[in-house]
Amino acid sequence: MARTTKQWYARITKALKKSGTYNTSLEMQIQSLAGAMRTLELATDEIDSLDTTVVWEETRYGRKMMPHPVFKIQRDAQSSVTRQMKQLQLTTEELTTDQSSDPLIDLTQKLINEQ
Repeated sequence: MARTTKQWYARITKALKKSGTYNTSLEMQIQSLAGAMRTLELATDEIDSLDTTVVWEETRYGRKMMPHPVFKIQRDAQSSVTRQMKQLQLTTEELTTDQSSDPLIDLTQKLINEQ
């Protein structure tokens, strides 16, 4: 299930504060990134439910096969997220890593460190 814009806003703000780059003047940029992250997540969820990558469009000349519109939405959201994250100097790891500890990740990290 996709996170809400409010949840993304909180994650972005927390990541910025953790990195020491948070400033209240960034509120508009943070809100914009939160909306783009939600859009990207919704588009990805929709893509996961698709059986095909195309749709049929009715034109005055007959039926025409077109790429599914959600792929354009996803591409636009990815572009927006990438651009805004660069402007805020955030990495995907800072936003996508859950704030809570994951036992599988902890175990994997321990195994990597032992080698």
